[in-house]
Amino acid sequence: MASKKNIGFAQLRVGLLVLLAGGITLAIILTISGDIGFFKNTITIRTKLPQVDGLRQGTEVRLAGVYIGQVSDVILLPIAEDDKQKIQSVEIVMKINSIINGVSAKERIREDSVVKLGSIGLLGDKVIDITPGTKTNKAIEENALVKGDQEASLPQVVSSTSNILQDIDELADQVKSIAKNINEGKGNLGLIIRDEKLYNNANATILESQKLVERIRDGGGTVGKLLNDPSLYDQIQTTTKKAETLIADISAGKGTIGKIATDDEIYNRTNKILERLDTIAAKIETTADKIDHGQGTVSQLLNNDSLYKETQNTISNLNHLTVRIDKTLDSKGSVNRLLEDPTLYNNVNEASAEVVKLLQDFRKEPKKYLTIKIRLF
Repeated sequence: MASKKNIGFAQLRVGLLVLLAGGITLAIILTISGDIGFFKNTITIRTKLPQVDGLRQGTEVRLAGVYIGQVSDVILLPIAEDDKQKIQSVEIVMKINSIINGVSAKERIREDSVVKLGSIGLLGDKVIDITPGTKTNKAIEENALVKGDQEASLPQVVSSTSNILQDIDELADQVKSIAKNINEGKGNLGLIIRDEKLYNNANATILESQKLVERIRDGGGTVGKLLNDPSLYDQIQTTTKKAETLIADISAGKGTIGKIATDDEIYNRTNKILERLDTIAAKIETTADKIDHGQGTVSQLLNNDSLYKETQNTISNLNHLTVRIDKTLDSKGSVNRLLEDPTLYNNVNEASAEVVKLLQDFRKEPKKYLTIKIRLF
């Protein structure tokens, strides 16, 4: 009996040593793999989301897709008093490595970082992904609350897909209705497809087109002659050659048009004429400005009221004079006699006749009228 007890105690010691060594080895393996952080420093951060869709403890936490820790707790918050606003009803507590690739996690995760709840694949496990922050924002502290955001969950995706499928179903019903109307010959498209008149008209049009093409090939009509008559081609070719010759002559400076096109002197003259026209236009513009500003004789004639008043006074005086002459005529005075008595006219006429005779006689015999007497004392 004594020997059996001694053997059992020795085996017990060996077993305890083996278990202890196995536990230490397991702890070292788990620590190296990252599942247990006995030898790692961690920090705690939190976030809040409306729902977590089956998130549990131990879910991976990633920073820009890189593993940095795990979810340590999922807490259901108390019922909010206001249901009109977006409610964050679940708090997620995360344990993350304090050092990430040689840089403090507090420096990598900042106030503008966002915690997102996603999934690995469409139907995979949940995962927490954190976006890195920027240096323009402050670094986080221990137990900091980071802003949370949530990707569309599978029920939401299915719901939106259901709406899309419903719209597609309604579109299919509309397409079926349109196809039915077309088959029944309703609407413009239905008439085009079902009405035989359209086919007959199209067939008749094609036949007429074929006849027209045959006539053109045979040289009938104006178009046929234009296409089949070689004289037209010859005329066009002759005209083209003449045009080429004319262009060549113009380029060589031959003829009036050629001289106009190539002679620099004509260009210079034309340029001088245009310059003179510009000068004349400028002078006219200057004269017009002077007239507008009341300068010069023309401006005075156009803009000065005194000329108008003087002209009006002259006309008025002429009117008075005419009235006085009319009165004199009515009174049978000297003016009336000068205008109405023919005696004066006859006397003047006879005197002019005598003067004419005297001149004619003088031209014939000037000696008769020119007598020179010389006296000697």
